[in-house]
Amino acid sequence: MKKILLLSVLLAGTSFANEEGQELHEESCTRCHGSEMYTRDNSKIQNHFDLRSQVSACANNLGTGWFPDEEAAVVKFLNDQYYKLEK
Repeated sequence: MKKILLLSVLLAGTSFANEEGQELHEESCTRCHGSEMYTRDNSKIQNHFDLRSQVSACANNLGTGWFPDEEAAVVKFLNDQYYKLEK
């Protein structure tokens, strides 16, 4: 029973991170570009490190004031939705 409860909590946290990441993305990232940025052939994002670095750079340039966990949520959303990169 404890394992089921723990698994439920972990899955709920993952879902929340994706929802939070999507909301933050829609509030800030779509000002500059749409989804075509993530699906273009000549993407600069080749690995998970590149994705984290780009999200951090964009957040700093836009002055979003995101905390590290918020940046991580956006990275998770983008990776799950578009990139499908391994960590």
